Amino acid sequence: MDTSAIAVVKNIRGIHARPSGEIANAAKNYESQIKIIYDGSVADAKNVLQIIILELCYNSKVIIEAKGNDADIAVTKVKELVEHQYSFD
Repeated sequence: MDTSAIAVVKNIRGIHARPSGEIANAAKNYESQIKIIYDGSVADAKNVLQIIILELCYNSKVIIEAKGNDADIAVTKVKELVEHQYSFD
């Protein structure tokens, strides 16, 4: 099954190393292939360095795509984490 969603970064400091780690660790719980697409660049949501390299700033719009049996729930979780306002900044 293929699923996608649009997410907006709501963390005022963007998606830096710690949020990227949270996203990657959560994504590893799903068997689906999960991608985060921003401004023509594509990152594997299970790879923290690829997420960091996207340089997602506050209000950045991304597309989250997943392919696999648990794609729906994987996209929902990654979207939730991209849009989360982290308190450990």
